[in-house]
Amino acid sequence: MDPDHLRTAREQLHQAIQNVAAVGRKFSPKSRYDEHAVLTWVPGLSRLAGQWVSGSVTFRSSLSLESFTIYLVDQKVNVLDSYQVEGQTQVQMMIWLEEQIGKLGLNAANLTMNLPYELPEYPTQSGEPFHMEYPAAAQELARYFHNSYVSLREVKQRMGIENNIQVWPHHFDQALEVVLKNSGDPETDTHILLGMSPGDQLFSSPYFYVSTWPFTDTSKCGRLSNNAIWVSEEWTGAVLLSKHLFEGDQKAILDLFYEEASAQLIKLLTE
Repeated sequence: MDPDHLRTAREQLHQAIQNVAAVGRKFSPKSRYDEHAVLTWVPGLSRLAGQWVSGSVTFRSSLSLESFTIYLVDQKVNVLDSYQVEGQTQVQMMIWLEEQIGKLGLNAANLTMNLPYELPEYPTQSGEPFHMEYPAAAQELARYFHNSYVSLREVKQRMGIENNIQVWPHHFDQALEVVLKNSGDPETDTHILLGMSPGDQLFSSPYFYVSTWPFTDTSKCGRLSNNAIWVSEEWTGAVLLSKHLFEGDQKAILDLFYEEASAQLIKLLTE
């Protein structure tokens, strides 16, 4: 898969999911960490879904990475309405959301895109319509979200972790937090994050990662399988680039990466 195609698809999707996140953020209490705006991968539907909110029915918004469509569904996953993103502007999408949410018994006036963080500048922010130039790349990103979700779900079950697997709309990464030492404050906990990023300023192409907090000395770690690498600059942990997943069983490679990297990092953090 052409890295430029993946980057272009990621940039489009990153902008589009802000509309999904806005629904949970609008109808939930204000929060320090913006947790009401987080999304969840729905493996059976290949969608990124927002938080449940209650009006005349309980519903949530979601975005299909494969069809580039926003869905509003109820708790039985009945489609209440849908909206094709291709060719539409951010403003048109927000107007549609306000109209549909109003029909569901909530006052959606002033549903805004005023975000508690900054996104990279992108033409759709200035009124240009969305255009998914490379649908195959969006489908490839959907596979990365799916396989990492399934692998992380098994880690969650095996380790008895209560935290959910979440997709954060700010950085567009999917991660599972494993708390190793609970201090009572998330900012001072000792933990690792197992996750997947569709690309960012560190690696432009998608990658899978295990990161640590606090920082640790990864030079003490042993070699990883499948060309995975240790990182120690902006953050510390391990990275498996997506280019190393094109041959063999992608899910099996991911399982091994998360297992090898997390075992070594947990040992360093808890010695």
